[in-house]
Amino acid sequence: MKNKQFDDFKDTVFALAKKNNVEVQISYSQNRNFQVRYQNGDMDQYTDAGKFRMNVLVLKDGKLGASYTETFDDPEKVFLDACENISIVDTEDVEYFYDGSGEYLKLEPYDGAFENLPVRDRIGYVETAHKEARKDERILMDMAVYGDEMNEQRIANTLGLDVSFVDGGGFMYAMAVAKDSSPRSGTEFTLGKRPEDIDGAYVGKKAREESIALIGSQSVKSGKYRIILRNDVFSDMLGMLVSMISAENAQKNLSPLKGKLGEQIGSNIFTVKDLPYHPMSISNAPFDTQGVPTCEKAIVENGVFKTFLHNLKTAKKDGVKPTGNAAGNGIAPINLYVEPGNKSFEELLSALGDGILIIEVDGMHAGANPISGNFSLGAKGFKVENGKIVRGVEEITVSGNFLEMMKNIEEVGSDLRAFVGFGGCIVPSIIVNEIDIAGTM
Repeated sequence: MKNKQFDDFKDTVFALAKKNNVEVQISYSQNRNFQVRYQNGDMDQYTDAGKFRMNVLVLKDGKLGASYTETFDDPEKVFLDACENISIVDTEDVEYFYDGSGEYLKLEPYDGAFENLPVRDRIGYVETAHKEARKDERILMDMAVYGDEMNEQRIANTLGLDVSFVDGGGFMYAMAVAKDSSPRSGTEFTLGKRPEDIDGAYVGKKAREESIALIGSQSVKSGKYRIILRNDVFSDMLGMLVSMISAENAQKNLSPLKGKLGEQIGSNIFTVKDLPYHPMSISNAPFDTQGVPTCEKAIVENGVFKTFLHNLKTAKKDGVKPTGNAAGNGIAPINLYVEPGNKSFEELLSALGDGILIIEVDGMHAGANPISGNFSLGAKGFKVENGKIVRGVEEITVSGNFLEMMKNIEEVGSDLRAFVGFGGCIVPSIIVNEIDIAGTM
């Protein structure tokens, strides 16, 4: 990334750092975001905006002072503000900068395909989804959202680090609501690296079909069930694992995986990796927010817990190498990837035989505790008999323990899909051989 204004700002701040005998790091981010939403055929939200920000960190005697700016003006003031903020740091933790050593992944250059897409074409995605969702008179209402974004990152410090990358992608979401004794909503989501990866007609069609299929939904008797967690639901629930594999949480005794490195914590067919790059993801990165190179690593391999994710500070505490997973003030994977199996989604249904297909869970923030692993979540889905979907299921609660659930994974599907949330997430659907479901029948 070449930017003369940034380089001039950097040179001034670095000269001040040398004069004041401190180290300094500058993080530059520029983001462009476009989003349009249609509800029942009318545009009710439109965003086309860009912003940039520079964070300046000053390191002195193991303490960090921070300041930020959204202009290139007055680098001296930003530097001095960061210096002054060292005095308000109230922690015994020692902080570090990274020196830029190691090998950095070379991402495929981002070609700006979405930025070059005419606004008329972008709006066309949601118009197409709306028309497709409405191709059934039972649809009461619909909503469609299209968005794309470009992100540019650069980090430079006085230890020799100077790295940058540009990435971008697009996404689309649709919801359709069908008439019934109570409205039935179906959803669909997709994302892609290029405009041709986004299919508005498909997204609208799938949302419509799901909402219609849920007409007549009923609860089920309470009991223990074999279930399929559809890939989008499994992606949501993996947020619990993200918290558990944070070395910072383990060091604060906030992870049930503390002390379990090398132990069997999941089914022997369950493997989870962190990938710096995956072709389906729009969250790839060659370095983390501290400038540390990202790398492929097995987190859980055939059910065995292999590593926590680290930033510079947690790695130093544990006497290990940083894993390239700093994410602002926290720790997160770049792309959480669950290694797929060989069965298609239809083959998973056949393998399930009789059970419940879960297509949505509610209350992850309130009903899931990543410290204990316990969860109790409202859910909906479909009843499956003899490997076939027979009707919708509503008003149920799925409960259990996430670590126990990982041990009870019986099949891993081949139906990989990419999602966004805590970084990227590329996951298939899975069969869990036993879980508690509370119903009302």
